[in-house]
Amino acid sequence: MDPCQSWGVLALLCLLVPGGHPSPCQVSISPKEPTVEFGTSLLLNCTSSCHNYSQLSWEVSVTKMGAQGPGWVSLGIPNVTDWSLELQCFGSFGKERDIATTTLHVYRFSPPQIYLEGDVVAGKETRVTCNVSAQVSPPDPPNLQLTLRGGGLPPSTHRGPSVGLGFTAQPEQHGREVTCEAVLWLGRRTVNASTAVTLWVWAAPYDVRVWAPRTVFTAGDNLTVMCQAEGNPLPRLRWELPTNTSWELQDDGTTVTIPSAERAH
Repeated sequence: MDPCQSWGVLALLCLLVPGGHPSPCQVSISPKEPTVEFGTSLLLNCTSSCHNYSQLSWEVSVTKMGAQGPGWVSLGIPNVTDWSLELQCFGSFGKERDIATTTLHVYRFSPPQIYLEGDVVAGKETRVTCNVSAQVSPPDPPNLQLTLRGGGLPPSTHRGPSVGLGFTAQPEQHGREVTCEAVLWLGRRTVNASTAVTLWVWAAPYDVRVWAPRTVFTAGDNLTVMCQAEGNPLPRLRWELPTNTSWELQDDGTTVTIPSAERAH
């Protein structure tokens, strides 16, 4: 009798090879390359290509939980604390037995940290550095890539746990954001993390400008002059005016008005 016919409606699950003969029953693990963070939980599934198995089970050396149903059995590990763990699922089909094996990729990956060397002063050389901490299953070291970008800086990419970039600070960089993007390769999967800081650029007063709405006055007019300067922190303005002069400051000191100006002014 054809083995597929003996299972009635389940015959649709039998895979036929050329010639009309059923292919050997197989088990498979999903996902194929499991990846999990150290100390977290893991859930895997093992499925059978045929339903005529006498046993379908996991073999693993740690405490496990699971559930099962027609053609499948799950594996749950509530707390993964082994850096190297081989996982096996086997199915017994009469006298035949099939085993699926996979290796668990375990990792630790801390968010990247960005550091600036001292105060960032406009016109001065400074350096920004990004570091990240990672640990993976032995024997290979972590496969890391870091990229610094933003803040008006040229992007800088480096393989490894650290990347740095030197630059001359500019006033216009104040308030701009620098981002560090970290990528950890785990087999065919990647884990990403990023962080950002906002640049604070100290700048002495610059671009000082003094102007008046008009430059010709008649004695007795109100004389108004305005001053503005850039810098970080925002510069404080100080006016030098003729002695014994009555004057008024407005707009946080950026505008001075001398009422009833005289020729000496």
